[in-house]
Amino acid sequence: MTANEKKRFYVVLGDKIKSARQNAGLKQQDFANFLKLSRASIVNMEKGRQHTPIHTLWDIAKILNIDVSELIPQFTYSEKLKPEFKKIALKELKGDSLSQEKLIGFLGEIQIQKL
Repeated sequence: MTANEKKRFYVVLGDKIKSARQNAGLKQQDFANFLKLSRASIVNMEKGRQHTPIHTLWDIAKILNIDVSELIPQFTYSEKLKPEFKKIALKELKGDSLSQEKLIGFLGEIQIQKL
């Protein structure tokens, strides 16, 4: 996992945590109290700045009464790559699947850096 992929993973994870917390009608401070964390930790997790440990994800899911799998980002960069980028990679490197995969990954990195 590249640094940009890792960053994107935790940003999406944070968004999912925030959305689930809000859907449950919990304020950040109340949520923090349930988790025995500071409100600042909740803010940082929701912004993707603090990497949420797996055992904390389990606690979060339990408190929010959801399956932990609902919190885990489910994406690959080739799937999220803009179609025009993927088309270029497939067209320019016909039959060379390894090079296509590398180019798609590179284009995905460029796309992610703009987020």
